[in-house]
Amino acid sequence: MLIALTVAVDALRPVVPCSLLSFSMVPFASCSIIIGGVSWIVPNRVAQQLDSMLYKAYMRLCLFVFENLSGVEIYYHGEKQNVVDKSGKPENVVVLSNHQTNVDWIVPVMLAARHGAQGSEQSFRVMVKQSIHFVPLFGWYIFQHGYIYVRRFGEFIGAPVLRQLRWLNESVPPYWLLIFPEGTRLSAKKTQLIKNSNQFLESSGRPPMRNVLCPRSGGLQLALDNLSTLDAIYDVTVMYGQMRKENRRALAPGMFEFCCGPQTHKQIHIHLERISIDKVPKEKSDLRSWTTDRFARKERIIDEFYSENASVGNLLPCVPLSQTLPSTLFFTAALAAPFFSKTVARIYLLTVASSPLLIAWLHIRKCV
Repeated sequence: MLIALTVAVDALRPVVPCSLLSFSMVPFASCSIIIGGVSWIVPNRVAQQLDSMLYKAYMRLCLFVFENLSGVEIYYHGEKQNVVDKSGKPENVVVLSNHQTNVDWIVPVMLAARHGAQGSEQSFRVMVKQSIHFVPLFGWYIFQHGYIYVRRFGEFIGAPVLRQLRWLNESVPPYWLLIFPEGTRLSAKKTQLIKNSNQFLESSGRPPMRNVLCPRSGGLQLALDNLSTLDAIYDVTVMYGQMRKENRRALAPGMFEFCCGPQTHKQIHIHLERISIDKVPKEKSDLRSWTTDRFARKERIIDEFYSENASVGNLLPCVPLSQTLPSTLFFTAALAAPFFSKTVARIYLLTVASSPLLIAWLHIRKCV
């Protein structure tokens, strides 16, 4: 009986962090809607500051789950002083990253938390696929915070993308815009996708790659053309210790395994290079070639990661609990509040019930 109970509890371990992140979106969205209402009677700058505080709190909840709770070891490869523990004014950047799992997005947040004196988690945005706008509450909110929806298939609709880029360019807080040029996750199981990618590379006179897919430069081109306040490109290559296990090459851990899996090989290796914006080509064909060159470099970095002589890197301490625990306690209390207050319960029910209207609002306003 005791053994069965232990097995059952262990099986439920992934439920706790995933439920915390998912259900916290309800009080998060409720607060965001209230801030939206307040924005009608206070200066826009004040509303934006309130939104940044709320978003930063949620990002620190995410860091609590992905760093403090998971027990992951984070290794940094690159020039640390340029990004991590950077002093002075935070930068406006585009983050270019390889894409292997639904954990990849947290890596720039980890870096942003260590950028500047107070951290820059509130700066984090992503260029995401258009279908995510259907996710209840989350899909609506991220557009309000400056995320950019793009279509992977069908006709490109530029107006909402350009509007979001202009908003980012004129926003007061700094921004970190994450772009996955591969367009989809790489996995060793996606043999046809890898084959198609390599066929395109070979038709362009380039060698095949197995650690990354052939990148597209369209999203980066739009960012460079419309973000005049951009300071630099952060070229990030993400590698997971679990992928060094036998028969695990190109099979990155999902969120459950990353947060709640065995501690063996639970490492994340982050190779980062800062590229000043004046060194990035703007002309379309040059940028396409430059982006492919950057991913060819990622190919070599990941090859080295799998080799016996792989660099150990510099171990980064986890974000202190003093930064992440207050936000975690806030959202935990917010989730418990409906059990003690009928008013809060009604607010949450109204928030959940508004999901279809918020999705419809995105379409009415032609945001996607």
